[in-house]
Formats: sequence, C-alpha cells, structure tokens
Amino acid sequence: MMMKTDMPPPEKAEGRQSPEGRSSVEGSPRRMGRPRKAPQRSELAPREQILAAAGRLFAERGVAEVSMLEIAEAAGLRQSSLYYWYRRKELIVAEILQQVNRLPLSYARALEESGGTADVQLWRFVRFDVKTVCGFPLEITEIHRFSERDPAAFATYWAERRALTEAVAAFVGRGVGEGKFRAVDAYLCALTVLAQDESVQNWYRPEGAGRVHPLAASDPAALGYRTAQIAELVADQTVGGLLARPSRLAALRKRAAAADGEG
Repeated sequence: MMMKTDMPPPEKAEGRQSPEGRSSVEGSPRRMGRPRKAPQRSELAPREQILAAAGRLFAERGVAEVSMLEIAEAAGLRQSSLYYWYRRKELIVAEILQQVNRLPLSYARALEESGGTADVQLWRFVRFDVKTVCGFPLEITEIHRFSERDPAAFATYWAERRALTEAVAAFVGRGVGEGKFRAVDAYLCALTVLAQDESVQNWYRPEGAGRVHPLAASDPAALGYRTAQIAELVADQTVGGLLARPSRLAALRKRAAAADGEG
C-alpha cells in the first residue's frame, strides 16, 4: 500500500527556480507546467486550479489533515507537477490566506480616500470585514497556528495583517480626535476589533462549506442567520461601544447606508 507523503520528489535539472516553482529569470515567458495526471476539466490555469482544489479540501477537513498528494489528485495533477508550482503546503495555505487581509485592507484604504467621518468609515469597514470572514472557507485561527511551522512562508501575511491593524487604528484615532469616539488606545482597539470580526468563525461557516462548527451543529438556531445580519450586528456592537454619544448610532447607520448606495 502506498503511503501518503508531503515530501517533494527529487528535483530535476530544469534551471533555477524560485521556492514557488516559477522561473527566476526576469522577462522569461511563463511555462505551461508539467503533464497532468488527468485531462484538465477546468478553465482555470494550473496555479489557480491548485488553490481552488486545496481550498475545498482545507474547508472540508482542515489544513493539517490534507496532504500534498491529495491536493495534486484533486487538481488532476501528478504530484511532481504540483511541486512545480508549490514546493510546500505552507506556500499554498499562505497564498489562499492572503485574501483575508488584502480585501479588507484595500477596502480600508478606499474608505480613507473617499473622505467622511471616522465613525461612519469604521462602521462600514467592520461590516465589510465580517462579511469577508463569513465567506472565507478556512478557519483563520487554525491557520495562525499552522503558520508557526513556516514563518518565512507567512511573512507577507503577517506584514499585511499589521498594515490592516494600522489602518483600523487610524480610523479609531481620527474618531477620537473628531470627538466621535471615547478616548481609547487606538492600536489596542484595532487589535480587538479585528479579533472580534474573526470570532464569528467560532460558530459560522460559509454556505456549502464541508464542515459545520460543532456549536452550530448542536444549535440549529445558529444556522439561520444571514451574513448581512451578522455583519451589521458586529458593526453596531463595535462602533456603538466606541461612540461618545451612543444615541447617534441609528443616524450613523443611515449615513453608512447612504454612502454604500443602500438608502
């Protein structure tokens, strides 16, 4: 019986490669990759197909339980072909994980450029961030633990995570300066805001995910809430708790809805 392994096969002399398997010669054309184990049924490029297949497996069983061989088979590739694109599972996980920082970071920067008061911007940001977390198929806390195995592979993720924290801290600090928020430590507040956004994964899983959280499985009522409901409640709790005048929350929500073209 063949044993599953995550160890890469011996490399062939195919020229200098980066850790992800791409050519390190500037300006060189992108290579097509190695032969597939089975005919490709997807219109995705091999790299994107690997990420999609890995994401499905991680969502169904968890990152630690999935081998590189299983990812290759799910993507219709030979194992050697998978290692052409990604030398280690950690590199696959890190690339999938990037969206959990990059989407809200991009949104935070767009909010900053659009102008408006910090209280409305923070409410809009939290709602967006929670929606992003609700749609993310991997358990973020599980990946944070997994990242300790290969700090170098996750260096970009953690750098972007700090940039995201700094962006949220800027909203909070400006809100304090504008008199909209109570006097708080802006960076500490930003850390807790992002942690609270991610906490919805303690029970919520995106529709169609392979795994249901034990809490939700034992509490059918938890399965009945929509992403928008969850995101708006978390935004209310976050910003409402910071407001110097909590009675302004309803008016703030209306302004946020108008800014998002909903009112």
